[in-house]
Amino acid sequence: MRKLITSNSLSMFGLVTVSFFLIVTVAQILSSGAILPYSAYQPSFGQVNLSPSLAHPFGTDILGRDMLSRVITALPIDIGIPIITVAISAAIGIVLGTLAAFFRGWLDEVVMRLTDLFMAFPTMIMAMAIAATLGPSLVNVTFSMIIVWWPPYVRLVRGGVLAIAAEDFVSISKALNSSFFYIVRKDAIPNVLPTVLVYATFDVGSALLTLSTLGFLNVGIPPSAPELGEMVSNVTYNLFLYPYQIIIPAVVVAVIVAGFSFLGEGVRESLDVKLRPHILVRNKPAKEFESKNQ
Repeated sequence: MRKLITSNSLSMFGLVTVSFFLIVTVAQILSSGAILPYSAYQPSFGQVNLSPSLAHPFGTDILGRDMLSRVITALPIDIGIPIITVAISAAIGIVLGTLAAFFRGWLDEVVMRLTDLFMAFPTMIMAMAIAATLGPSLVNVTFSMIIVWWPPYVRLVRGGVLAIAAEDFVSISKALNSSFFYIVRKDAIPNVLPTVLVYATFDVGSALLTLSTLGFLNVGIPPSAPELGEMVSNVTYNLFLYPYQIIIPAVVVAVIVAGFSFLGEGVRESLDVKLRPHILVRNKPAKEFESKNQ
């Protein structure tokens, strides 16, 4: 997998970009801001609207706060919340999609109608409405995004599990009285997980764009929390006077989104069934059954 990703220049760019921002994010969290060159919160009215320089590589904002420090402080929010949102949504999708595909009947009907109901509303509008109702809080904005983010994963997993359930080796497992959990763990999950992983890698960038839009519209993000979209929103009237105050956080968002997109493409190529020596992961009971009949 690593060889396939690194053999593609764009995928390599995505891997390096994502790794860099993740390292900076983790360092910022673990150091509690010790890696910052300046305070991200303390105004300095003697250094208002300074252009980028060696002392302030990203310049300063309308309150004299160092832009580089604020961008670094925003990374745990702008990368952490999308990753948490996608991870929890994928877990919900795996559970509900697997149950719906295996048990069918009324359970499948309820899960799919609920999924259709949530997907009928535009994701951004629904996230804005929930975040505005719950009030400004990082927990609330994360919760509002998870609520609207899980339905595509249910559809993705359900379709994959339905295809797997029709395979002969699953029928063999059922004939051997294998438990539902054993079949899911050995047959279903190993075969749908690569697809979910590829989709989730791309989806982190989409979640980041949604979060930045919420921040730009000042919905859900607390005023005291530096966030890249909120940073752009606060200085839009300075576009022609101090364009770097808008361009820098916007470019950071674009680079992170591009990084996850290119990385997702590399993951997709490395996990593509055409590139793997086998198409489906077969479980132990199926192998035992085949060996007994040789």
